Amino acid sequence: MRIAVSSLGCKTNQYEMDALAEDFRRRGHDVVNENDIADVYVLNTCTVTAEAERKSRQLLRRFRRQNEKALVVATGCYSERSDLSYLADIAIGTTGRDRLPQMILAMIEKNHDKSFDAIPVTPSYEELGAPAVPLETRAFLKIQDGCDNRCSYCAICIARGPARSRPLDNILREALELASLGFKELVLTGTNINAYGHDFEADSKIELIHVVEALDNLQGIERIRLGSLESPTITPLFLDRLSSLNHFCPSFHLSLQSGSDPILKRMARRDTTESFRKAVALIRDSFPDAGITADLIVGFPGESDEDFQNTLAFCDEIAFLRLHVFRFSARPGTRAATMPEQVPGDVVQLRSEILRKKSDALFQNAVRRHVGQVLNILVEQYDKDGFILGYTPEYIHVKAKPETPGMPMPARGDIIPVKIKGLDQDFATAVLL
Repeated sequence: MRIAVSSLGCKTNQYEMDALAEDFRRRGHDVVNENDIADVYVLNTCTVTAEAERKSRQLLRRFRRQNEKALVVATGCYSERSDLSYLADIAIGTTGRDRLPQMILAMIEKNHDKSFDAIPVTPSYEELGAPAVPLETRAFLKIQDGCDNRCSYCAICIARGPARSRPLDNILREALELASLGFKELVLTGTNINAYGHDFEADSKIELIHVVEALDNLQGIERIRLGSLESPTITPLFLDRLSSLNHFCPSFHLSLQSGSDPILKRMARRDTTESFRKAVALIRDSFPDAGITADLIVGFPGESDEDFQNTLAFCDEIAFLRLHVFRFSARPGTRAATMPEQVPGDVVQLRSEILRKKSDALFQNAVRRHVGQVLNILVEQYDKDGFILGYTPEYIHVKAKPETPGMPMPARGDIIPVKIKGLDQDFATAVLL
């Protein structure tokens, strides 16, 4: 069969589809692009915003148009929270993905009898049937699922269920297989990796740092990145242990959401601006050149002009490398959906545009601080003009070319030194050495 898999939203969703695609390859099927004609289309849906849900519905309809005889499958967070049976032949949520290949093959044999399974969230981490082998040069490695934080705006914790950690042996087994396939960089992902180990037996004392340390010792792994972190995870001991590793990339993506304490309180966040400020200071003490990025939500209910200006000022103070900006989207079933003082859409749009411009300015300032430095990049691709594209350990996106004509060109997946020269829109420009 020809199988097309697609994913919207987070790195965790992408990991799950990479694993499903590899499972089908190992069964002897062809995995094709989502734009191709396929016998089966699988979409890992997203519910983080109304726009993500709209895109999920749009893709499912498009798959049906591409091949009206194909089997269309919806899975993931949106499928967990909403009935997508009118758009799909199989609809399951955030559990049961380990059984999805068998479900698809059984349905093909039954000539597409529809299946809509309400599979309860399992009390332990759900292992998938194959390693998540991506088409890119970096590999995501899922280490946990679910979240117990219950932020007032978040539907993902509802869709994914409670925090469940993956056994360390299984993480290392998959990492070794990815290394044997030539992947040098791993990005640790999950719904809330800060909670890793919290659901294990009390005497196990295994936490996130133990995962990173164990991966650092594996042959073939040259880069390890962490997914989204929260300020309580950033402690002197945590950073001291990270700084002793050989392969840790000093890039920190911190889940901030707002630079205003009243809004953080309404969001039911664990952070305050002061705790966040202290965490960043600790990071920069241990990793002076660390790239620090953050998520921000604009237009949260009750966000005043003063709150927004405080967020802008906080971004300048922290000097982020980049910002990931999201417009507030009321998610049914969350407390924020029914809060008073909903911000008008045109105001949310304007604030989003201002923050995106702020992100561009922050990136440009960060790159200027690195001009003249020699940094390593993982070669991810060549653009249409022959420039090499890749990221530094600090997560600076680089566009590089040879310093002299005739230099041997590196292959995708190589890690090479480049010298930072300047800026070109969303890239740092560099020359190969």
